[in-house]
Amino acid sequence: MNWYDFIFSEKKSDGVRRHLVFWLLWWMYFTISFFHYEQSGLQKIEFEQWDVPFFIKSLLLLSVHVAACYYFINISLPNYLLKARYVALTVQVLALAFFILIISFLIHKAIVPIINTSLNHRHAIVNQNILWTSITSGLLSAPKVISAAAAIKLLKRWWLKQKEKERLEKEKLITELKLLKTQIHPEFLFASLNNIGLLVQKKYTDKASILLLKLADILSYMLYESDSMFVPLEKEIKTVKGYLLLEKTSMGNRLEIDVGEKGKMNDQLIAPLILLPFIENSFSYIGNKKLEKNWINLEFQIQDDVFTMKLIHGKTMDGATGPSSDGALFKTIKRLDYLYSGNYELKTTIEPEIMMTSLKIKLHRAVENEKSLYSEQLIYDAV
Repeated sequence: MNWYDFIFSEKKSDGVRRHLVFWLLWWMYFTISFFHYEQSGLQKIEFEQWDVPFFIKSLLLLSVHVAACYYFINISLPNYLLKARYVALTVQVLALAFFILIISFLIHKAIVPIINTSLNHRHAIVNQNILWTSITSGLLSAPKVISAAAAIKLLKRWWLKQKEKERLEKEKLITELKLLKTQIHPEFLFASLNNIGLLVQKKYTDKASILLLKLADILSYMLYESDSMFVPLEKEIKTVKGYLLLEKTSMGNRLEIDVGEKGKMNDQLIAPLILLPFIENSFSYIGNKKLEKNWINLEFQIQDDVFTMKLIHGKTMDGATGPSSDGALFKTIKRLDYLYSGNYELKTTIEPEIMMTSLKIKLHRAVENEKSLYSEQLIYDAV
């Protein structure tokens, strides 16, 4: 069992072990720092003998600390401190302090003498100031362990909230990815199927079959192959190229496309459907009939595990300038923030008749990260 499982396990047996370890450590500290020696006021320090009465008395005072600590972290902390009921909390703390002082005083006044007499124990200090001893052993010692326990409780609560927040964020991203699969532009599908139908009518069956296979590959990738947390980079690029080919077929001579690749793309992994939304977004500008000539320039480059996509295309002066908060591109940027936080750079330059997008991502290498990606995939599937 590692430390994380020991601290955050919900099993009752693990919880009991955690508490036993905590109180054992505190008992050792309390015994050594307070009970090992005795001092009354400014008198000379006298060391207590390590015998049976010594341990019995330390355990009695430990029971006061335990009762006060559990009362605070189980009642005062959740019902008053976390609910910002500070006046009631102050009353609770004062009442708890009074309880600790009274019980500690009764232990030293009534029980300790009985233990000493029964076991023939001679106290190191004969004329002991019982009130001061009660204050130091109870009122001044108990807040230390209560503070430590409360700090652990609050830190654990904060940690669990962070993990829950991450889980919900991941669940939201997965849901958005599933929605992204269904957000295939109907115009794109209609135009692609219409062009394929026209080619069949003109008996250009070879070209029609190629386009139909490209469309089938795109739909298969979007609906089935993108269920993994990471996919081969070459598959994502192949899907982009297929999408561009279908758009080119639809627009014909009204669109010029130039696509280039630099570097080896066959041993890298990338999040699925992370590039295609940028290409789809560009066609909201490229398909504008106000432009005399629609064009798009796309370049993929890989160097030292850093993937770069440069997308440049024309636009009208009154074209849209940014993604909507509910669009596929906006959701893709959120996925980039989550999956590649601190490992990607997105720059968009907008000029009157041109728009440039540069996306750099530090990718995963398929072989080197196979084990870590497998564990991430298990978490991804579990959500």
